[in-house]
Amino acid sequence: MAIIWQEKRDGTHYEVRNAGKTLRLYTDKVLHSQYNFEKKLTGSVWDLLFLPALCLMRTKPLRVLVLGVGGGAVLHMMDEFFDCENITGIEMNATHIEIAKKYFKLDSNTINLIEADAITWVENYQTTHPRGGKFDVIIDDLFYEEDDEPIKVAPPNATWFYHLYSLLKPNGIIIMNFVGRQSAMSAAPIHDDSVAKLLPYGVHLTTPHYDNHVLAFSHQTLHANDIRQSINRHEKLKHLKSSLRFSCRSC
Repeated sequence: MAIIWQEKRDGTHYEVRNAGKTLRLYTDKVLHSQYNFEKKLTGSVWDLLFLPALCLMRTKPLRVLVLGVGGGAVLHMMDEFFDCENITGIEMNATHIEIAKKYFKLDSNTINLIEADAITWVENYQTTHPRGGKFDVIIDDLFYEEDDEPIKVAPPNATWFYHLYSLLKPNGIIIMNFVGRQSAMSAAPIHDDSVAKLLPYGVHLTTPHYDNHVLAFSHQTLHANDIRQSINRHEKLKHLKSSLRFSCRSC
């Protein structure tokens, strides 16, 4: 594995490495993103973040919100495999945005990167963007590092889900990344009846070799089989499905 670029800024060490043709972003030794421009899929956790969106019944291009950009792998995949009107990425770390643009080539006209605190941005969106419109897909991939470990930024409690739900179109989908099963099982729609009424359907995705658990929730029906059937129907994904490594079940 070769280091393409590294620098320490304000006490934080950043590295961009390549492993073959795969680019990887590390921040204080924590892997934040990886992407292969030729394969388009990562064969790992970042694939899980876009797969649930295959369940959406789409009649128009998607409006997508990604909270936590890192190197931008999931933004690339949403842009590659879906017809998107726009993809908005919210990232507080200016260096991550710089790296995403320079090394991960997030330069599509569809993608808009915003440097902001994602929690504050979500809480204030309807006030600051009264005509901004809601989103078909919201992906929460917000983490910070503590003792070289990723820690979830926004607790997945009822308050946070209400904020996300307020930005969601009818029958849209919320997709959330967790590290560890215990963290994933703390998601409000699983144990809070008031949130479960808003988002009654869910799927739970995992992938080998990573302890990440990705949960997706919606007001429309979600089934694990729908994802696999959609992959087989997808003009691009059906030829790449051997690169996908995941398990999925309803939750």
